Amino acid sequence: MKTNQDGAPLLLRVQLTDDQARHVLDQTGQSVSAILYESAAPEVRCSFGGIPLRVPRGVFVPAPTTEHLLHAAIDAASAFARPTIVDVGTGSGAVALATANALPRASVVATDVSTLALRAARANRKRLRLRNVRFVRGSLLAPLPRRLRGKVAVIVANVPYVPPPLADSVERIFPEGTAIGSGKDGLDLVRELAATARKFLIPGGSLVLQLADFQWAGFGNELMALGYEAPELQHEATGAPVAGRVVWPG
Repeated sequence: MKTNQDGAPLLLRVQLTDDQARHVLDQTGQSVSAILYESAAPEVRCSFGGIPLRVPRGVFVPAPTTEHLLHAAIDAASAFARPTIVDVGTGSGAVALATANALPRASVVATDVSTLALRAARANRKRLRLRNVRFVRGSLLAPLPRRLRGKVAVIVANVPYVPPPLADSVERIFPEGTAIGSGKDGLDLVRELAATARKFLIPGGSLVLQLADFQWAGFGNELMALGYEAPELQHEATGAPVAGRVVWPG
């Protein structure tokens, strides 16, 4: 049994084989015992990027490894005086809110398809009293207004990318719709995002993504074929998710 920061019990309901546990570690960088969203608690309280968050059951709990994605996005946006940043698949609002907190002159727009996730994100924003971030419902970049085309400095995303063949290993651990990607390799959503992002990024703007370590070699070539510069990767432990940044030259 584990406890959250308030001492409430977190009763894990996961029974995995050794092979499944290794798949989880490979895809998330976490051991099964560290995954908070399979708890009996109705809400998990956690810290991400220096801000406190409340995440209800059914919404993805941000992992410590995703802070590499956050830092890459902040670094990319820091080159601009008043950047517009878009967080795709925001979930509880973790990356969007931490970015808005770190860059008070930035304007952050965050999207998600989940009403439950957006409700949690807006509640977290209210508690944090952040006014430079807004949340909109919709898939990928579809909710963005046309006026943002060619105006966005950074698009950051942690959308589902786990290959469907690994679904049996992780689908009972992650909230539905938050981990298993589409297409044979799990990257079809990411492909759609990368293609559409070119319409919104300013010259010199960045697309920042989190993928599995083994996915970057092939997908990096696809990104360069779309016109992006070569990926800059932030490696951690072998097998952990990897944040990567590609620049759109315009």
